[in-house]
Amino acid sequence: MPSLRRLASLGLALAVACTKPPAGKEAAPTDAATAAATGGPAHDASEGSPAAATDEKAAPADGCTDWSTLDPASLPPLPASPYTDTFEAVWNVVREKHFDPTLGCLDWPALRLEYGRKVAAAKNPAEAYGAIREMLGKLGQSHFALIADDEGRARGDGHLPFSLRWIEGAAVVTRSPDFDGPATVTGTLPGGRPHVAPRREDPGAVPPGSEVIAIDGQDVASAVKAAEARDGVGTEAFRIRRALDELASCVPGTPVEVVVRPPLEETTRTYRVRCVAEAGETVSLGHLRNVPTRVEHRMVPGTKIGVVAFNVWMLPMVPRIEAAVAELRRRGARAMILDLRGNPGGVGAMSVPVARLFLRDGGSLGKLRFRTFEQAFNVMPNPDAFDGPLAILVDEGTGSTSEIFAMGMQALGRAIVVGGGPSAGAALPSLIESLPGGARLQFVVGAYEAPGGGEAEGQGVRPDVPVTERASAFARGEDPVLDAAVRVLQERLAEGTTASPTGDGRGTMAPAN
Repeated sequence: MPSLRRLASLGLALAVACTKPPAGKEAAPTDAATAAATGGPAHDASEGSPAAATDEKAAPADGCTDWSTLDPASLPPLPASPYTDTFEAVWNVVREKHFDPTLGCLDWPALRLEYGRKVAAAKNPAEAYGAIREMLGKLGQSHFALIADDEGRARGDGHLPFSLRWIEGAAVVTRSPDFDGPATVTGTLPGGRPHVAPRREDPGAVPPGSEVIAIDGQDVASAVKAAEARDGVGTEAFRIRRALDELASCVPGTPVEVVVRPPLEETTRTYRVRCVAEAGETVSLGHLRNVPTRVEHRMVPGTKIGVVAFNVWMLPMVPRIEAAVAELRRRGARAMILDLRGNPGGVGAMSVPVARLFLRDGGSLGKLRFRTFEQAFNVMPNPDAFDGPLAILVDEGTGSTSEIFAMGMQALGRAIVVGGGPSAGAALPSLIESLPGGARLQFVVGAYEAPGGGEAEGQGVRPDVPVTERASAFARGEDPVLDAAVRVLQERLAEGTTASPTGDGRGTMAPAN
């Protein structure tokens, strides 16, 4: 069972599904046997399936070469090695299927020779795959990943029994389910850290607000420093998040030694915690097998605000999300929060039926641009849609389809985005294919453009309501981003206003119905 933390740490924000273009147009590669997401209409027109547009193949930029017409047979042979066939397959898949036939104006044949020699000189699979990844990195885009068949098995697909994020220059425990809180802040320690009197249900639980120094002997600061220095894709916060998720991966059921500095103490303490498996109903699609899925909903106590949270975008989850929204409406919710924090993405077509739950007049979440055609995420009107104020929560772990949904709803003016900073900045549709030798390749096939022309790739979705997150707040058992969203929605309810689509991609505040 693959951990979502593992998928995210590998850059696997999953793949965006697409429908087939009109007859006569070239279809996007969506073979369910090889892709992370299947093609074909996921929902009928009454639900608002993504609609294919006309052929929009662009001419190569000045001085750039269209490599799609290159005959590989005309190229010189590469040195033979156990890894050459894998390398050639990667090089050709990217040349044939990337949405930009010029591949960012790179000299793709020259890179074949350069990295083909590096791969041939590799002494082991790790060196060979490292060279291939370095070549893919030249494209400077998310959703490129080479996954070895046995990669991740040594560390495992479980995770630590608490949530870990980079806040105020430290790896902070933001949530610890085994910890009985909230803790009580009784003073301030030197350096401004809170002095906390904790209450523990489990004496071995790590208190929220703690700074994690090391995990099983691996220094957290060193891992983060390497992530900051590494050229990569997405926001810097996203790269740090991936490094932390990698460190937090473990084999379920095994003990893990964690060195922390609790809010209560100036010195460090060592906790021995047990690795836990990812919880949730499992769903399989293509190469993604037994992915844990969770849909949670609740009312915020003392308010008329409902919260829906789900951890990934997989089509079988749609009825559960519809049921969650319906239940909150029955319980009197007049405003809602969609919590997409830590949601790395999923099947792009799923964004349409979820958006339709909140778009009475319909609209477009944007479009995907493939090599030979474009495709719009059109949402059909829904007279029964929930039209109260809506907030979407994001963090540096919000990626791919989650970003497409959040940016699209934000651009329509239907939702406000609340977060401690931008989302991951990793929002390109991709597929996964098997390679000779047993590895798998995730590769980009399109680009996303929001209504009005915005892009999430590289910069993320920027919150309308930015929130300063501090370790002391988590030590008190608070959730600063959720609390900020509740405050804003309560103001909207008091004013009798709601975010409403305007059709111009900018959005205004309009009276609630």
